[in-house]
Amino acid sequence: MTGALYGSTFSPPTPNGDFHLGHFAGPVLSSDVCARALRRRGHEVRFACSTDDNQTYVVTTARRLDTDPRALIAHAFEQTSASLALADISVTGYTMTDAAYDEFVRGFFTDLWRAGAFDLRTVELPYDTAAGAYLTEAFMTGRCPHCLAHARAGVCEACGLYNLPAQLLDNAERAVEYRPARIWMLDLERHRDAITEELRTHHRAGRQSLARIIDKTLAAPLPSIPVTYPIEWGIPVEWDGVAGTINAWPEIFVGHLYWLGLTNPAPGMAELVQFIGIDNGFYNAFVYTALAALARRAGIADPPPRRTITNNYLQLGGRKFSTSKGDVIWARRFLADVGRDRARFVLALKAPDFQHAEFTVESALDTLAERFDTPLRRLAEAFAAVPPRLDARDHPDPEQWWLAALAASTARFDEAYDLDTFSTKAAAEAFALHIEVLLLGYTTRDMNRIEEQAGAVRFLHALATLADPIVPDIAATVASLFESRPAVSAPVAV
Repeated sequence: MTGALYGSTFSPPTPNGDFHLGHFAGPVLSSDVCARALRRRGHEVRFACSTDDNQTYVVTTARRLDTDPRALIAHAFEQTSASLALADISVTGYTMTDAAYDEFVRGFFTDLWRAGAFDLRTVELPYDTAAGAYLTEAFMTGRCPHCLAHARAGVCEACGLYNLPAQLLDNAERAVEYRPARIWMLDLERHRDAITEELRTHHRAGRQSLARIIDKTLAAPLPSIPVTYPIEWGIPVEWDGVAGTINAWPEIFVGHLYWLGLTNPAPGMAELVQFIGIDNGFYNAFVYTALAALARRAGIADPPPRRTITNNYLQLGGRKFSTSKGDVIWARRFLADVGRDRARFVLALKAPDFQHAEFTVESALDTLAERFDTPLRRLAEAFAAVPPRLDARDHPDPEQWWLAALAASTARFDEAYDLDTFSTKAAAEAFALHIEVLLLGYTTRDMNRIEEQAGAVRFLHALATLADPIVPDIAATVASLFESRPAVSAPVAV
């Protein structure tokens, strides 16, 4: 049976350093687990992403580090690429933006502008008189007008709701004045019907946290979102004599289409599964949805149905991991210190799928010792004492105890990997319980009986496919044991 075609992607990292563990344990690892799980079921998966080079965070970080933004992008790409390789993240493409990308994005937005999707408005924006520049997105900070948390202009990381630069409270951290600026806006309220229809027919909110943002936002008039800004950083456009650069947040949606090659998807494209932090929820649910609907109606592109799976925050000392704020544990360092499968397992087990989760290296190491290292060591010792007969997997009458346990474990993995109930935390828990039950059965049942051996070896062999999305090295080791299966008893170590 031929599988379907899926797209998988994670929120593109702002290239201001390596992945921090919050981004890595959330969107990055989750998207890889999902892609591997879909492939396990026979589906084709296009899994691609790039760095988010046009975010204003790049400029603010470069200023703080006293370096050139382009040099920072190149260095960050090198670091994040190394982390993806170290963790065996199975992307089919990961790269930086380039001239061809810029032209594609510019063409997409220009086509929408020609189709009448945007409105030219004069708005008041904060202006740094000393620098002679408008302050937008990361250039402007203050208090969120919705939840009062410290926020940057655009979207509040704490509550996920949208704000314009002029709406921030207590933002007098520098001498600013408000000046009028002519910019192109995406009036979401004007397109409410198209957005509502697109949400109903082409978008699924994979978790309740995003559904709450959608409901809360739809309950009020929808805001207008800047499509262009009067700043120099970004992809330049000029429409009707008004020059600016494309807002990097709406750009992300078009970037997904470009890197995944989905503007003209193959017939039967099932879904584009997007993994994001909850702070990106508003843009994903409303701005990306509006762009998809308007492009579809204008005949510019036919984006595939989207499923958005959000995660909450991995916290360090009660605060969200943040590169720009210095609250970080770097992914590559953690992966190198802990090891690939161990890191993937513990990050999945502690993943903030549905609520914020506190993380420390000490607690991670304690969890690894208890749930990973010790059970696997004891299992290797049990196998050394009574070597499993790998040929017993073909025995026609395995012990029913093992078959019942395998059915239950398989169902648990399947639920974790199913898109409707997807959870890396649940998948890691399923792996830990599979090892616990294998150890329990192998050390308490009569393994001299061929029926017991047959059941145990089937239970072991199942890890070759069930465990691959979480711990690919262990899954590959198990698979290799059975590729040239010996006809006699042989010791097995995992």
